[in-house]
Amino acid sequence: MSKIVARSPAVEAVAFVDWNSQLLLTGRNLQFDPEAAAKSAFEQTTRRIASCLSSVAPELRFRVVLRLYHGWHKGYEPTANRKAAKVVVGRADFSTLSPKPNVIFSPNVGFGDRLTASLDRRLHARLAVHLPNTVRKRYGDELEEKMVDTALVADVVSTAYREPQDWIVVVTEDDDLIPSIYVAEAVLAASTGRAVLLRKRNHMGMLSLDDLLIAD
Repeated sequence: MSKIVARSPAVEAVAFVDWNSQLLLTGRNLQFDPEAAAKSAFEQTTRRIASCLSSVAPELRFRVVLRLYHGWHKGYEPTANRKAAKVVVGRADFSTLSPKPNVIFSPNVGFGDRLTASLDRRLHARLAVHLPNTVRKRYGDELEEKMVDTALVADVVSTAYREPQDWIVVVTEDDDLIPSIYVAEAVLAASTGRAVLLRKRNHMGMLSLDDLLIAD
């Protein structure tokens, strides 16, 4: 009689994605075709996350939940990038996103304008998000993002405390987000969870990123 070997349950991983940096990595013209840029960024980012997790812990099985952070609304109106990302996520075949057999992606993709640990009474009544107006005019017609980095940081830290068994993957090229990874690493140190930073740049400068940075 053949022996039945039970498969270990999948480890939950939450990928906090700095969407602006991923769009820029595609090299595409965001103004000309935001949907093509979003599709390229989405496919590129999921491949990188899967390869990262598989290389760091090939013995584990992962189920990844994506959360995308960007300036999603100008005032109360969704931006072109928000509309494009929604279309790309809606059309994605999540069963084929990962090139690694031990990594799968959840179809439940979150957007950073709705925080993971904030009260529902803080949601905007019409938009059902916590953070409208994350794209604002700075000088003349120049636009800037507001509250995006701090939203990602808040969600990383709250997830580390609330779900200490989960892995946390921060996908960014921005050093401003590294303090949140330091905190998450400390919170998860006594648990089965782990925090990692995924980015293209492998230069650490003056920062101590040993065992945190996965450069690809």
